[in-house]
Amino acid sequence: MKRVRTCLTMLMTVMLLLVSVSAWAMRPEEGIYEKRDADGRITARMFVIVMSGYATKAQIFGSMNMSSTGYIIALQALDEEGDVTEELAANYSQKTPIAGAGESGIRLTGENVRNSHDFYKKFTPEKFSTSFGQQVEFTFRDPGKATAHHCGEALDGEYVLNPDATDCYPISAVVYAYEHAYNFNSFLKSKNNPSYTYQLREEQREPYHGKYYNLSVSLEGQMNMGNVTAEKNLRIVMLNREHNYYFLFVKKNYHGNPSWVENAWGEFTGTADTTVNALYLHRYMTLHAPEMVKDPYVFLRRMDFYSGNGPDGKRVTTNSFAVWSMHNYTLMQLGSALVSDDGKIRMRKGMGRGAIKGEAVRVRQTPDTNGKILVELNTGYPLTVLGFAEQTGDHSYTFPWAKVRLDNGTTGYVYGKFISGVDTPFN
Repeated sequence: MKRVRTCLTMLMTVMLLLVSVSAWAMRPEEGIYEKRDADGRITARMFVIVMSGYATKAQIFGSMNMSSTGYIIALQALDEEGDVTEELAANYSQKTPIAGAGESGIRLTGENVRNSHDFYKKFTPEKFSTSFGQQVEFTFRDPGKATAHHCGEALDGEYVLNPDATDCYPISAVVYAYEHAYNFNSFLKSKNNPSYTYQLREEQREPYHGKYYNLSVSLEGQMNMGNVTAEKNLRIVMLNREHNYYFLFVKKNYHGNPSWVENAWGEFTGTADTTVNALYLHRYMTLHAPEMVKDPYVFLRRMDFYSGNGPDGKRVTTNSFAVWSMHNYTLMQLGSALVSDDGKIRMRKGMGRGAIKGEAVRVRQTPDTNGKILVELNTGYPLTVLGFAEQTGDHSYTFPWAKVRLDNGTTGYVYGKFISGVDTPFN
């Protein structure tokens, strides 16, 4: 009997594994899908994007809503001339091994969709959500094929993946990425809640021209809420708000030294534009300090800028950035960098392997001298520095306390002057 139970348990385990593999295999395949009519004309496109998102609730910088790794599915309807007549973008929440729902999303129709493709014209997306009785549905029954349901007459139907398609991803996907991270509560309430208004801004400077969307965001009755910059292939979506640069969404394979980062290396030199420099610095960290950007809570803060003559007599402008992270209302600095318009970057990394410098150095539970003492350590004791934190209750943008992790897993805080082996605010 015991042997029979063991066999049944093994059989059930194998069946569960097979179901799990099947469910994973039928998840949407990333890429561009096309819907064609009887004459072979493309009448609609579906864009499946795998993104990694972040959010935090930071009292200093305003409220942001959590958004996890997932899919964005965007649709475009085309007329006979190939012009976009309607757009839709939604999340993808898997319900069965082959199908799922877009439980929140936006639509662009009529004047809004026309304005979204023209510079300096304002447009406001229509919202839908299961919270107020509206959703869309998608089926991925066979590899490379998809079906849209309840999206509207022009968008419903069967789509086939085109691995050679190079079309720009639609602006609705960029707008939804922003809405999902910063305005998600509006999908949980009435669709009549105030909506953000967007404006596509033309950028003649490289690398924007022809390669990037640059959107200004405003809320009715309020000033500009910031600018959203996104590559047209949706590798990255970045928000610029009050000199802070947040990386709202990056494609799942963005990190890990992908070849496109190196190929794009030269794009960002030759300009003092702060937004361009922020993108440049993010790519630099992706290549040379990936541990600094793998945390999705990391953002950049422009602290200052300088102009002066370089060694060859040419004028050089340099932007000064801090690399910050926010967890549980605790602001930490991971490093800083100077980015010059001659393409040079000088970066200080305040994280990594380090050691204690001093005798009977106290590791505390909180970043202040009143914090509980966890352990006392002596010179040379190895540890990992996770970044530098503000003192408890202080918001002066000084970061005197090193947050450390000991090799036994203990996490605490050490005053920065007692740390060696990494760059600190004290050396």
